[in-house]
Amino acid sequence: MNPEEFNKYWDKNYPEANPIGHELKSVYPNRWLRIHSLPESKRYAESEDEYQIILNRQNKLISELIGENTEIIIASGQYEMELTDEISTELSDFGIFEKCRTIELHKIYPEEYEEDFYYDVYFRNDIWQHNSKNEILKSIADDDFRAMFISPKEKCIIAPYDGGMDIIADSQEKRDGLKAKYKDWLSANENGM
Repeated sequence: MNPEEFNKYWDKNYPEANPIGHELKSVYPNRWLRIHSLPESKRYAESEDEYQIILNRQNKLISELIGENTEIIIASGQYEMELTDEISTELSDFGIFEKCRTIELHKIYPEEYEEDFYYDVYFRNDIWQHNSKNEILKSIADDDFRAMFISPKEKCIIAPYDGGMDIIADSQEKRDGLKAKYKDWLSANENGM
């Protein structure tokens, strides 16, 4: 998939949303589910055992959602204060990414962002295999990196964050099934956060 194909795919399948992981839950609330990565909704790992719990939970759920050896798109974004064609060096630790779009945040959300505030979206094609993305998942768990895994085949998005994973399933029924199956990994709050 090249940048133009990614943009067409995104706009066709998620027309109401920007490719910004943390925004998706409010755009698709009926398909959204949040899984917490550690027991009792603990946010950050403090030991190797806790990192292993995070990786085990996330790998299990991602593998169930999209399957082994499935093509995925890893998308990441960077906030910028000026327009640039340079690729963020932060991305280089995790492969070769291509920029596919720049979102002018100050035009979309004028009350939240000052003028000249941008969000550059990068992506790369990959294959999901159990435990193959542990470096990325661990970096996200430490809040050092942000990315989401998009499965065109299964029509779902998995957006890990420091504390868990937001999932946009392909339907409310799929989301409800995951919610029942993984009820022990959910927040105790009614709003699911």
